[in-house]
Amino acid sequence: MTIVWHTDMTAREYAAAGEDLEVPRPDCPDCVRAMVFWGSYDRPVRIGTIELRLRIRRAMCKSCCSSHALLPDLVAVGRLDPVEVIGEAVAEMASGATAGAIARRISLPYTTVRDWRRRLASRARLLSAGLLAATVALGDLVGLLPVGEVLAAICAVTAAAHACRRRFAINGSDWTVANLVAGGHLFSANTDPPWIAA
Repeated sequence: MTIVWHTDMTAREYAAAGEDLEVPRPDCPDCVRAMVFWGSYDRPVRIGTIELRLRIRRAMCKSCCSSHALLPDLVAVGRLDPVEVIGEAVAEMASGATAGAIARRISLPYTTVRDWRRRLASRARLLSAGLLAATVALGDLVGLLPVGEVLAAICAVTAAAHACRRRFAINGSDWTVANLVAGGHLFSANTDPPWIAA
């Protein structure tokens, strides 16, 4: 399982920190007891044409023996590119830009950018429902949503990020904060956000 934590660092700063990186030690999400750090692994993230290696710490609960990867909110589960890059690209496509034009501008394969759009479109209702529920739970009101599931999902990202920043006084782009709310699954490739029942 993955536990997402908020960082104000960029991917380059995070990668440069290496072993010196300070990661918050969470409580177990299953039994709510303090966890202990339990190793780490390297995870790639692509910034343009450069691939960085991020050190991902792991934590284990000694009580229930569950282990969790501690993922920074700047990346999504199963994605090579940062959530901010993916989010800005899908927002541009929702406003009428083509996947090909965006792919050329950010020097990524057309199929990668096209798949971001397809994944968001296939989960737009699901993301909107969860992010808007989080917005209300954090004490904000939800305004009138635009017509279209993808545009509504993008508005839900903005609303949830605003509510989270106001409530917890954290920084970050709408995309990274919404990824935090979605448990790292805002743009995940094959898994859904945590508000979906098994």
